[in-house]
Amino acid sequence: MRVHRLTLQAIGPFPGRHEIDVDRLSAGGLFLLEGPTGAGKSTIIDAVVFALYGSVASSETSEDRLPSAHAPADAEPFVELTFSTGAGIHRVRRSPKYARPKRRGDGVTTQNATAKLWRLAAVDDAAGEPMAATTQEVGTEIGRIVGLDRSQFTQTVVLPQGQFAAFLRAKPEQRRAVLQDVFGTEVYERVQHQLAAMAKEARSELGRAAEDIRAAASGFVVAAELDEDRTARLEAAARDLAAEALTEEVERACAEADQRAASATAAEEAAREAERSAQRRLDTERDLAVRLARRGALLAEQHALAERTSDVEVAERRLASAQRAAGTTSALRAQADAGARAADAAQALALRLAEVAAGEHADLATLVPVDPEQAERDHLVRVRAAAHDAAAERGALSDVLDLEAGLPARAARLAADREACGAEATVLAAPAADLAQRPAERAALHARAATTRAAAAERSGARAAHARTEEVLLAARAWEDRQRAHGSARERLARAALAARKAQQAEHETRMRWIAGLAGELATQLEEGEACPVCGSAEHPEPARPTAAHASAEEVEATTAARVAAEEVLSAANATDAALAAEVTALAAAAGGRDVPAATADRDRAATALATAEQASRDLDVLEREIAGFDARTAALEAALAGDRTEVAAREAGLAAEAAQLARDTEHCRRARGEAASVAARAADLARRVAAAHRLAEALEEHLEAARSATAASEALARTLAERDFADAATARAALLDDVTAHRLSREITDHRAALGRVAAGLAEAPIASLTGEESADVPAATLTHRAAQEHLTAATRQAVEARGCAQRSASARAVLTAGLGAHAARARAAAPVLRMAALATAAEGNASSMTLATFVLLRRFEDVVAAANERLGAMSDGRYSLERIDEREGGQRSRKAGLGLAVRDHVTERARDPHTLSGGETFYVSLSLALGLADVVTSEAGGIALDTLFVDEGFGSLDPQTLDDVMGELSRLQAGGRAVGIVSHVTELKSRIAERIEVRRLPGGASTLTVRC
Repeated sequence: MRVHRLTLQAIGPFPGRHEIDVDRLSAGGLFLLEGPTGAGKSTIIDAVVFALYGSVASSETSEDRLPSAHAPADAEPFVELTFSTGAGIHRVRRSPKYARPKRRGDGVTTQNATAKLWRLAAVDDAAGEPMAATTQEVGTEIGRIVGLDRSQFTQTVVLPQGQFAAFLRAKPEQRRAVLQDVFGTEVYERVQHQLAAMAKEARSELGRAAEDIRAAASGFVVAAELDEDRTARLEAAARDLAAEALTEEVERACAEADQRAASATAAEEAAREAERSAQRRLDTERDLAVRLARRGALLAEQHALAERTSDVEVAERRLASAQRAAGTTSALRAQADAGARAADAAQALALRLAEVAAGEHADLATLVPVDPEQAERDHLVRVRAAAHDAAAERGALSDVLDLEAGLPARAARLAADREACGAEATVLAAPAADLAQRPAERAALHARAATTRAAAAERSGARAAHARTEEVLLAARAWEDRQRAHGSARERLARAALAARKAQQAEHETRMRWIAGLAGELATQLEEGEACPVCGSAEHPEPARPTAAHASAEEVEATTAARVAAEEVLSAANATDAALAAEVTALAAAAGGRDVPAATADRDRAATALATAEQASRDLDVLEREIAGFDARTAALEAALAGDRTEVAAREAGLAAEAAQLARDTEHCRRARGEAASVAARAADLARRVAAAHRLAEALEEHLEAARSATAASEALARTLAERDFADAATARAALLDDVTAHRLSREITDHRAALGRVAAGLAEAPIASLTGEESADVPAATLTHRAAQEHLTAATRQAVEARGCAQRSASARAVLTAGLGAHAARARAAAPVLRMAALATAAEGNASSMTLATFVLLRRFEDVVAAANERLGAMSDGRYSLERIDEREGGQRSRKAGLGLAVRDHVTERARDPHTLSGGETFYVSLSLALGLADVVTSEAGGIALDTLFVDEGFGSLDPQTLDDVMGELSRLQAGGRAVGIVSHVTELKSRIAERIEVRRLPGGASTLTVRC
């Protein structure tokens, strides 16, 4: 996981909005979060954890402290974090529960916590794709994306103050959960559970297969109808799964059932043959009885048909005459229809002639004879010619009709256009007056812009001056702080000097007392007869005696050690005093001799000047845009006025041309109307003449066509009567029959002929023709014989069916039992490797190490982590310490899931130590090595969680200078691997080592602010 950007507002001691570009800050691999104790360094780490998990890094800290008490009441506290994992780039925004002013009325109300999550296409994607919008949904998605819960996150990515040793001191079960999630080894856990489930299922299947065998054996007992002895033997073999004994017993029972079925089947066949013989005799008697009855019925029907023969012959002759007359029906109907049509047409023509003669175009009636019977085709031609001439003249007037109809509208439109054109010319006077005033307005705008530009030109100088005053103010504050520290250091120096002088005096006095008492000390070592080490005499008449005022060598050594220690303290105090004095001098020079109040006043004046210049710059931008818009509006007004004037002139010219054309069109219409009131009236008169001529022509044409059709129909009727052998039309009509009568006669004739043929055919059939009428049939006797044979067959069949059913059921039950035995054997063979693998994976029987598969995999990964941690721990501890994996829990207790315990090997004593026995500094760099080793291994693994960003909160103050050098050297190597480490510390020496940092500073009101320096 890598953190890219963090934004926070109104969080903890930070009332304002701060954005931290972690990518830029961590470009060198290391970055520092520094500032005074309690200023808010750890709050930044809490913000990262809160953005992801909705709670802070320390489990002892309440989220209620997140909303800033220094922020305005209406400021929304929130944290927004952009980060990336193997699942992609995401941005999460969370707001804690806080009190805000009510929107209506006085007082405050509680705003609940909120959370949102987006998927981003890139780190700088401002929009993104929304993924979740509630705290619960965001929590679920974060767990899936990051792959760690909050506790695991604070053991691997964020090492918060007081908890950075949590993974080192964690129980093996806790390490197991962290390692499984970090390395993504849950697949082995799933394989282990799957194998256990498969083994359980395999054992269940074997049990079900054995139960199937026992059920099949019970089914065979029922199917084969075995006696008690055989049933007991079969069930005992089934319980013991004795396949050979089961098979032997079943085969014997099936053979006996087959033999019984064969005997019963033979008896059934004999009874069936006797029944068939009786059936054949019964069928013969019944057939004879049926043939005799049919012969009598056919003879009676033949006699009845002979009596109706004369009536059928009369019907045949009448039907033949009607069929001949039917051929004249269409000709008769056509002749009658044609005559009626000719009469109607003559009457219609006479009426039409009278109508035309009485109308305004009576001359058309003179073209047709008064008597319609004398009308000919030439008269029709003359009428149609008159209609054509009138239509041609009417067509010539069509264009003039449209022209005449549009004249009034054109005249009205011309008058309206002339009035509108005059009004537009009047309207153009107002824009022209506005344009005349715009130059003066533009000059006023330019004057304001010049004044504002002069004020904005001071912005660069004001910004530089403000930055200088900020630096001076920071130096003045630091100067005061260092002066106080220097005063304390000088007091400590004075005390150390006094202590050193006292230690020197004490050593001198003790040494003098020791020298004075050397004789007494030597005298205690003299032996009678041995030479004195001073004078060489073997006699010691008056040896000196040691006194209480004399000092011993041990006392001299003690006072010497005290003097050396006091001098070391003095030397350190001198160094601290000199360093602080140099700092005070440098800060005084940086502050220019200005104290904090004076520097604050200078900074405030510079800030006011900068704000004034920046406001002038913003006002200048507004004025320049206003001038540009003013000029663009002027140009647009000028262009619009010129276009409007051109358009008015063009319209006036067009109106003059339109008036001339209107006069020409009016004269043309006057000539076209002739003597009529208008062209429309002239066209209407011609249209009526065309219509009258067309109606007269249609009536004349219909009369001529009807007369021709009547003549043709009379001639066709005469030919048809002659062909059908009828004297006249009346005779033909008398011979006609209606459809019902004709159909009835035809049906009677057809039915009589069919009945004669059917009776003759029936009497000619061989079974009927062979009879003489003297035969007789005894059906009752044959029926009694057949019934007796059927009863005997039914009994034999029932016995055979029962025997065959028993044999078949036995065979089916044997097949089921045999299949069950085969299935049990196959399942036993298939289950053997599954049971073996499950036993190995779940640390059951056959697993020599008593270790599950998931634990085995994690143990190997944990060994890799320990090895990687030792590479860094060796450098950080100067080769003194290394980590060892142990099977026991820390503290000596045994673990069911062995292999994830830790011990620390001290190579000075070559003894293993419990991690809980390490000192604060040792615990810090051992924990840091373990965290970096975990990140190294996870980064190199495919499918794990990449730990690209690491935060360490405090702990560097517990390191001596040499160890700090070693630790920082190891951390600097992280840049080559692309990872970054954020260090939270107030150790002064780290400022000179790490250039990229976040500086957290307290403000006078108790709040804090931060500055990112890259």
